[in-house]
Amino acid sequence: MSRIYFCLLLPTLLVLGCGEKLPPDMPRLYPATVTVMQDGKPLAGAEVFLLNLDTSVNWPVGAITNASGVAVLRTNGQYPGAPEGQYKVTVRKTEIPDLELPVEVPIDPAGRTEYNRIQQEIHNNTFDLVEEEFMRLAKTPLTLAITPNQLKLELDVSPAVRNKVTAGGSR
Repeated sequence: MSRIYFCLLLPTLLVLGCGEKLPPDMPRLYPATVTVMQDGKPLAGAEVFLLNLDTSVNWPVGAITNASGVAVLRTNGQYPGAPEGQYKVTVRKTEIPDLELPVEVPIDPAGRTEYNRIQQEIHNNTFDLVEEEFMRLAKTPLTLAITPNQLKLELDVSPAVRNKVTAGGSR
């Protein structure tokens, strides 16, 4: 009898999941999304980071936007949702050329020359696609509130830019 019961229960467990145990000190999480727009269009592939203004809440919240510009927020990188609160928000999107450097720097002169060439090409063709003010916590004007009644939020990081990244970071 218990075998039949298990066979009937197993599909339900697979669909619902067994539930991820949250750390005991984690506040209640609310399933929240942030849609990021730029020049009236969804911004796909952008990193969204939220800093709770309540310094007693030390749980990082963030996500990467999908093709529709929607970031499904996660706390501590693994728990769905975000704690209730007021947040400062940063948004970053960087265009990096699709080139790979070898894992180790070659010892031979020809390999070293090629390695340096690729490294320089990556450096010369890396661009921030969001204004610097939106990427830095100290400068960002972006804020939002997550409440049980406000879980679908929208941000605008206009205008669209393509700023060269310099050795010290952004332009």
